[in-house]
Amino acid sequence: MYESLEKLINKIQKEYSNISTRWNKDEKTKRINLKNTLVKDILMNDTIKGEILAYRNFINDNIIDFTIELQTEDFKGCKINTRVKTQNSIEFKTKNYFENHENGEIPINKCFNDLFGIRIILEENIDYKQMQLFIKEKYKKLKCIDSSKKKGNYKATHVYFSINNYTFPWELQIWNKIDEENNLKSHEMYKQEYVKWEAENKGGKIYG
Repeated sequence: MYESLEKLINKIQKEYSNISTRWNKDEKTKRINLKNTLVKDILMNDTIKGEILAYRNFINDNIIDFTIELQTEDFKGCKINTRVKTQNSIEFKTKNYFENHENGEIPINKCFNDLFGIRIILEENIDYKQMQLFIKEKYKKLKCIDSSKKKGNYKATHVYFSINNYTFPWELQIWNKIDEENNLKSHEMYKQEYVKWEAENKGGKIYG
């Protein structure tokens, strides 16, 4: 399983570098420091709002071949899924961070570190602590954290790919097969909150 995990991480690193280079060279890209800009600023600055959506659209337009490649390659029985965060989900997360996380006094790159996400569900289970140790030792520049919830049954390791403070990070979720059912249930509970909010706001209000 470590071989499949290493193969996936290497591929993500390469594609993230390629996409980031193209994004930063795009004349339409605004140079926003994602570390120094806070979530609360999104509500007051149309440039920041636009940049988040612009990156989301850029990923949608440029990630298709990579997604197909991941889904067709052999990762020894592991499941691979990808997703680009929807506009409504972006709006919901902004609102949630503003209301429940220090009134939005959180850097954007910590809130929107998953505009593009990849998930691998390992066919053979690996101890999460050993998994994190392996990644931290082999990929010293990657942020690797234990994202298991103290409350609830979600168990996972999350890895974040980042080049600089001007490029949105990508997220890799690593699940063991034994935890798949409980993790999906945990995601479903969060999704219910989002669906309720979406219905009440008729698609969201932050971006007009």
